[in-house]
Amino acid sequence: MSENEALERRVQLSRLYDLYGALLTERQRRVYEMHELDDLSLSEIAAELGISRQGVSDQLQRGRERLEEIETLLGHAESFRRIEAEARAICNGENPQQHAMAIVEACEGRTMNYV
Repeated sequence: MSENEALERRVQLSRLYDLYGALLTERQRRVYEMHELDDLSLSEIAAELGISRQGVSDQLQRGRERLEEIETLLGHAESFRRIEAEARAICNGENPQQHAMAIVEACEGRTMNYV
């Protein structure tokens, strides 16, 4: 995975965490926040929580997988991404009426036929 791809994945997981973090277990949430938000290493988290480094890694991986699983089921992050893209197009003066309709459809959960 390239550096750019790794950064994109991290941003995507951050968005998913913002949307679905409350649906993780308490331990997954804590480990994720310590690693991603507090920028602690796996070893530092393990020492803080009194578990192995492998245990921290497992919790982090399970949390990430759960966030992606929830997104697959609900699709809210993808809807927000579409809405953002349509809003940018409106700001750029690209057929505002068409893009506004696409935003409405995205909010209603319908497929956008305009893009």
